[in-house]
Amino acid sequence: MAVLEVKDGGVPGGFQVAHILPPNPKGEMWKLLTYGDLGRLDINFEDFILNLEDELEKSYAEFGGERGKEGVFLIGFSITSRAEAEESIAELVELARSAGKTVLEGAIQIKKQPDPRYLIGKGKLKEIILRAKQVGADTLIFDVELTPAQVKAISEETNLRVMDRTQLILEIFAQRARTSEGKIQVELASLRYTLPRLTGRGVEFSQLGGGIGTRGPGEQKIEEERRRIRDRISRLERETEELGRRRGHTRKRRTKAGVITVTLIGYTNAGKSALFNTLTKSSVIVEDKLFSTLNPTTRRLRLPGGREILLTDTVGFIKNLPEDLVKAFRATLEELGDSSLLIHLVDASDPLYEERVEAVEGILKSTGFDYIRRFIVLNKIDKVPDEIVLRLRKIYSAPAISALNSETFRGFLERLDTEADRVLLKEQKEDSISQSGEARKSLQI
Repeated sequence: MAVLEVKDGGVPGGFQVAHILPPNPKGEMWKLLTYGDLGRLDINFEDFILNLEDELEKSYAEFGGERGKEGVFLIGFSITSRAEAEESIAELVELARSAGKTVLEGAIQIKKQPDPRYLIGKGKLKEIILRAKQVGADTLIFDVELTPAQVKAISEETNLRVMDRTQLILEIFAQRARTSEGKIQVELASLRYTLPRLTGRGVEFSQLGGGIGTRGPGEQKIEEERRRIRDRISRLERETEELGRRRGHTRKRRTKAGVITVTLIGYTNAGKSALFNTLTKSSVIVEDKLFSTLNPTTRRLRLPGGREILLTDTVGFIKNLPEDLVKAFRATLEELGDSSLLIHLVDASDPLYEERVEAVEGILKSTGFDYIRRFIVLNKIDKVPDEIVLRLRKIYSAPAISALNSETFRGFLERLDTEADRVLLKEQKEDSISQSGEARKSLQI
């Protein structure tokens, strides 16, 4: 940035140049060069800019940046405690990496109340923007869902891309969706999220809208875009309803055949797909990334007692799952509603396992599926000391396994067989009571 003083009569006066500094031990973010007379300027700006860009590029690499890979700066926010913000931003790091981004640095802001315009306050935002540019970030990612007004205000303060947690999750879902159903669900969630965020810059599903709105014909254009989005949402909702009906018919046929449906649930990256593959000899995608499985997969499994069940692998849960995502993935979550039994897989090596368990239970309650019988299974015991595994087994009355080692499955399969027996007896009893009631009605008629 440069500022030139113009004196009376148009005579040039003082000249100042301000520029960002590469990361340095003193923590200085920018430098101001002052010249009293423009005629005495002794800088070759072409060389100066090239050298500065070279230094910034070297710093970007030192912070882990890679060519061709988006570098991001993460922003955590909390109105309660720093510990909560640190936990949440640690998960945001994993989400960003799962989306294929390079996390360069981050910052946390604790405030009693969020700033209605900038969330973190204008002063803090400017400080973060400077630091983000200093380390070479392309994008700011906020660990909360921003309001449309906040998106617009923050975008006007910087030329960096602005994202929030919801949009980051949507981006991961878009990358992971493979089937036509998954793609429909992702598009529906994206449209619902984008609709209230349309601005004068147009519809951008890969970037939050910002900038200054327009009037006249521009306003009409935005309204036309909104109408097209609403029409598209309506069509996609009808398609998801049809998909739900098809799933319902399939599940009814399974129920009539007397086959118990068991569903794997758990926090994302708990190892559900790895366990599913080992049990059923399948090849569901297994990655050390969040949300590696989006579309439910079902396979037959014969238990040690001889009973055959249907085992389903589902999308991983995550705390504070955006409401629009829950709605859009209704067809996926409906698999839970017709399950006879849920296996809640917990990563025993995760230091935040208690919070993960609570998050899963919270989603089950919010979606109305907490009535389904379930039991906890501890996974990844190969990464945990024996004494910790023993303590967790006592706390949760749970079998412990390593999803990659079938030799650890004995206690788990015995428990699954026992739970399946209990579920079958309960369903048979309920069916008998239902049939008795129908018979009494027939006699009364």
